[in-house]
Amino acid sequence: MTNPATGHWFRFTRKVDTALPTVIDFTVQESTVPIATDSTAWWWILMATARDKDTVQAEDPKRSAKPVSLPTVERLSVYRRTLEELSSDGVEYIHSHQLAALVGVNPAQLRRDLASFGTFGNISRGYNVSQMGSTIGHIIGTDTVQNVALFGLGDLGRALLSYRGFEERGFHIAAAFDVDADKVGRVFAGRRCYSIDELEEVLPELDIHIAVLATTREGLQALVDRAAGAGIRSFLNFVPKLLKTPANSAIEYMDISAKLEKLSFLSQNKPELDQQKPKA
Repeated sequence: MTNPATGHWFRFTRKVDTALPTVIDFTVQESTVPIATDSTAWWWILMATARDKDTVQAEDPKRSAKPVSLPTVERLSVYRRTLEELSSDGVEYIHSHQLAALVGVNPAQLRRDLASFGTFGNISRGYNVSQMGSTIGHIIGTDTVQNVALFGLGDLGRALLSYRGFEERGFHIAAAFDVDADKVGRVFAGRRCYSIDELEEVLPELDIHIAVLATTREGLQALVDRAAGAGIRSFLNFVPKLLKTPANSAIEYMDISAKLEKLSFLSQNKPELDQQKPKA
């Protein structure tokens, strides 16, 4: 699938057990990905990007791999989160039109998204909520914990380090880095702070391929290049600075101030925007 904004392509390849109607292995193959998106689904996309393995071919040669768009992957994370909430509420089965209504998509779109990865549910009972959530988690890669590096232990960095939501989604911040000598060697929220000078040694040792950037703007590009050389394939950037994406890597920009500016506009222009929506 080619992204119209960049011309870069994304291909997801599945490995299917012909005895089961579920995907048992999943990887992503890509060109460079210098794309920013508003969706928190990028956590899962970054995880898929960072999986250090070759593309797996389908066991059944008659079932060729289908290219899957980034919007589809982003919607998968929404489906999974909704399914988790339904499961915690004791819901066992749900039909496609019910799930589509909950997540705000067309039922046909939801069925197309899921059909890219195999067969789910049946007409009479619908989707098994628990099983489907687990399968989507396996597809995206959040069924196993992945180590993450955090660069920068200022106010934002320490807040991110203490946030438990990452662990709940399969991401463990295993190491923190900073240039401040007063912080290096200390333990913050149970994690040791390393010097930036140690990244080439620490990242491979802890098998880290995803990094969160919460540093200052100065020297950020050089840091990203070094981290990419040490095995980081995906970056979540909280620093308001555009970067040149290293080869075979992905950078997702998370500019909180820009989000607030967007909300400021929407809060002042919501009636006008509603009037511009096409009538059904």
